[in-house]
Amino acid sequence: MLAIDGHADRLDKARELGAEAINFNEEDPFEVIKELTRGIGPDRAIDAVGVDSERPKQGSAAVGAEQAQEFDHQISKIAPKAKPQGTLWKPGDGPSQAITWAVQTLAKAGSLGIIGVYPQTDQFFPIGAAMNKNLRVKMRNCNHRSYIPRLVDMVNTGSIDPTSIITQVASMTDVIEAYKQFDQRRHGWIKVELKPGG
Repeated sequence: MLAIDGHADRLDKARELGAEAINFNEEDPFEVIKELTRGIGPDRAIDAVGVDSERPKQGSAAVGAEQAQEFDHQISKIAPKAKPQGTLWKPGDGPSQAITWAVQTLAKAGSLGIIGVYPQTDQFFPIGAAMNKNLRVKMRNCNHRSYIPRLVDMVNTGSIDPTSIITQVASMTDVIEAYKQFDQRRHGWIKVELKPGG
């Protein structure tokens, strides 16, 4: 399993859980994946980021002025009212970066799962590249009610341990502050457990 991110804490967590971590601020994910798969690409990719995708800030994958301008254009179309509260509630600064890398790196006839969130205003999916690679694309909003009973059973039987990805614990009364920390991509805020009570 390969995990791509630009935040060291997230990459450390991915390594801890057994993934090969690729820091897009240090190396070009496309080139690394190409090398690791001997030029073929992976059979499957998951975009778990969505519109919160960030552009590389440094390293060989850092975007040039033209690509930065394209990302800024995307943000203006996708989220024209971004940052309604100053620095809060904003999309990433490279909203199509994760999905583009996923399509670029996949092997021909590969499968792409999209669980990252995209608003209705997003029209920047690289459909031509996906079509010409004959990719299978599956995406949808989660039907939580249908999955939760099964997930609870899996936790109860020990099949999965969701605590392995929790990095913060907060009170339910502090939920807004927890969302702020997560939205601002603060170090160490990967997954938060919210507990009832004060």
